[in-house]
Amino acid sequence: MKKEKKETIREQHKNLAVLHRNKKLLKINVIILSLGLALSYFGQEEIGEPMLWLGIIIFVYTLVSNYIARSALKKL
Repeated sequence: MKKEKKETIREQHKNLAVLHRNKKLLKINVIILSLGLALSYFGQEEIGEPMLWLGIIIFVYTLVSNYIARSALKKL
């Protein structure tokens, strides 16, 4: 029983670490998206548009990994 309990706790900590990392990623993502929008607005589309796409890709990644981590936590 103790080995199973330790494994469960280890899995919980792993999933909580993913959620914590994603919170930091979302803060960085807001900065990337705002810079991309600002650069696109001021006429620097060659720099702004790739930054917007990067922000969208990071957002989708964090959304999916949050969903997976939360569903794994609910199963434990």
